[in-house]
Amino acid sequence: MKKYIYNLQISCSAEEQLDEVSKLLRIEPTKRIGNIWCLEVEETESDEYFDFVDYFLSILEGKFALLELIGVAKSDINIWFLYQYEGQCNIEFSANDLKLLGTSGVRLCISCWPSG
Repeated sequence: MKKYIYNLQISCSAEEQLDEVSKLLRIEPTKRIGNIWCLEVEETESDEYFDFVDYFLSILEGKFALLELIGVAKSDINIWFLYQYEGQCNIEFSANDLKLLGTSGVRLCISCWPSG
């Protein structure tokens, strides 16, 4: 069964900055990986479609300047798409999602691996 994992990751320089990110975004991370603030969503192929790009960018919308004030640059923010596949790996993005990513300046990272 295909498995999809989506992460919004924000690299921070200190523990205090992790807490500030949560306050600014008004959401707690699902996990912390060292000094990386991480909001993770998992999905399987039987789940309803989840527009992770829109979801994560809506959390960040209007907050880039505030994040910069606490020392978080756009280059510290990544959206990860982790994809476990069977057979062949095919990934498709809507033109709107790609436009939103380009406009935001947030990096999209993709990692795929075969199930088994």
